[in-house]
Amino acid sequence: MNITSYQKKLGAIVIVALIVIGAGAVYLLAGSDESQAEELGSGLLIYGNANGDLVLDDDDINIIHDIIDGKKEKSDYPMADANRDGKINNEDIAVVEALIAGNETTVFVKCLDSDGAVIVVEVSYPMKNVVPFGTNIVEPFLYVGGGEYVAGYFSSTYPNQEASMTGAVDLEGSSRDITDKAWRNFMNLDADLQDEGGVGALLIDHSAKSFSESRLNDLSAANIPVIRYASADQVQEISTALTLGFLCGKTTEAMGLSYAESSLEIYNEIQDKVKALNDDERKTVINFTMWIFVCQNDSTFNQSPEYVGAVPYYKTNSAFATDYAGNTSTKMGGVEALANYDDADYLISNRSLDIGQTDMDGLIVEQWEKNMQYFENLDNYHNLVYVNNILPGSLRLAYMAAAIYPDLFTKEWADGYLQAFINAGYTPLVGQTLETICTSFGYEDYIAAKG
Repeated sequence: MNITSYQKKLGAIVIVALIVIGAGAVYLLAGSDESQAEELGSGLLIYGNANGDLVLDDDDINIIHDIIDGKKEKSDYPMADANRDGKINNEDIAVVEALIAGNETTVFVKCLDSDGAVIVVEVSYPMKNVVPFGTNIVEPFLYVGGGEYVAGYFSSTYPNQEASMTGAVDLEGSSRDITDKAWRNFMNLDADLQDEGGVGALLIDHSAKSFSESRLNDLSAANIPVIRYASADQVQEISTALTLGFLCGKTTEAMGLSYAESSLEIYNEIQDKVKALNDDERKTVINFTMWIFVCQNDSTFNQSPEYVGAVPYYKTNSAFATDYAGNTSTKMGGVEALANYDDADYLISNRSLDIGQTDMDGLIVEQWEKNMQYFENLDNYHNLVYVNNILPGSLRLAYMAAAIYPDLFTKEWADGYLQAFINAGYTPLVGQTLETICTSFGYEDYIAAKG
């Protein structure tokens, strides 16, 4: 397939920014020029983090001192204004020192509004009594130990993965929508927690619908901050986990930093190898979710092929781009839905599967055969690959890279990183093994599992 016109934009797509993340480490940030992750960056999204790296430390205090002394320009360090009063002075230093020490204070957080614009939200630190909504933001929060701080949840879809938060209040909602009943339960929970300051924050995945005016009024009246991230984007997931870990205090801060550093190591390695690919070596990818829902052009899922050096199919086929315009997903209307688009090199199905599996072969066969009539007549049928969407974002990309570019990466290479994440003790993975976590599988895995 001719993708030369797409590759002319490679500088904007594959290498967006060069970021120094401390100790001489360099991270090449991949992503499209439309990515929300590019706006937010991959650092700690806390005001006071003057240099925009992964930590709040003496380097940030020194920058603030230099601004006060006239050695540096305030305009060059917008995050130096720790208390957001428009001035840089010793009060900002006091806030940063309090946060470094883990003392109670007020912190300002960069996040997104429902339209995807970057906003700033005020939060009490350390954050507690959190209520999350949306799988894509629940999982990174749990990976950094956030389950201990969950006061209530709207749904728990994956019992093993989400076991650390199931001691909280079940608000009797769903994973797709906050019903009126669940909302009333949420507001009642806030009232019950008033002696502890109420709900500390509502964490929202960006794919969730915007709130009605009455619900926004409820949140405002109760002074409940809303922290929203597009954490299905594997780069933004780094800053999501890092920032949410920081907000809950020193223990989760350490886990969030470790998680971010481990994730960046994987991204660095992927980028180092795929940046050398020629135009004709770059594969095209159609993304799916929920088996038979095609991810629309601007869906966050379509960011992932670019992060591994591949090309979202809609950028190479104008008819497909027209059919699948939008930022969510479209259910295939029938088994012929992709008949005209079966020249895509890979079909990637983003499928969320719980950890703690005891019959991996049975799981693979069940998942592969469900709705297979939509794919089995396509020329690219054997290049359908399932990737587990509840894995850490960087690991999802590792397994995707191994599937798309087997000459550069192997599944064993990705398994090595998963084992490192297990060894690091990120909460849901404690006690798991490579045999109990479904990572990715394709046609040959299905044949082997079927026996």
